[in-house]
Amino acid sequence: MKKIVLAAVGLTGLLASCGGTVVVQPSDPVRNLQLNAYQSQYTLPTDYRDTTTGVTYPRGTSIICDNLNTRLSVDLTWDGTINMVGARLVGRDTGATRTVYSSSLGDLYSARPSTFEFVVGPNTAPLSMTRTGLSSQAIVVTPVNTFTVKGATFVDVQAQSSDGTVSNVVKSVQALPVADCTL
Repeated sequence: MKKIVLAAVGLTGLLASCGGTVVVQPSDPVRNLQLNAYQSQYTLPTDYRDTTTGVTYPRGTSIICDNLNTRLSVDLTWDGTINMVGARLVGRDTGATRTVYSSSLGDLYSARPSTFEFVVGPNTAPLSMTRTGLSSQAIVVTPVNTFTVKGATFVDVQAQSSDGTVSNVVKSVQALPVADCTL
């Protein structure tokens, strides 16, 4: 047994002195991206019926306040690694989009849900995006006092690996109301 260990150590030293190149394996490309939940810091204080679509949003539904900075969080899971996450807001009625990307995440591997937060500024322009590492409960939810709904927007997400591989686009199932709010 001692001879095998010595031979292995000697072989390692011999290979190291050869000056060969080290082959780095590429990252494990992102796949199977899933949007598990999304939440806003502001919520509806009462039930609201959208006359355009007939959809009723119950009290406590997340809302984007168009006249305030609004923190949104998305809980994601995926296979492989990601280097960036992108969030795209898509106007339900207009189709207009605004997209924001995270900074480099350094090939983040996920075996459990991860939370990413971004800020939607007045007029629904995203300002920034960060990985919080916190649960979706980390946002302090604040019911607004009054609101005037102006429309609704979907939240779509996509991720990218450092090798350039992009994931599937995951679309939210329900649009969030966009309104002018008072606190």
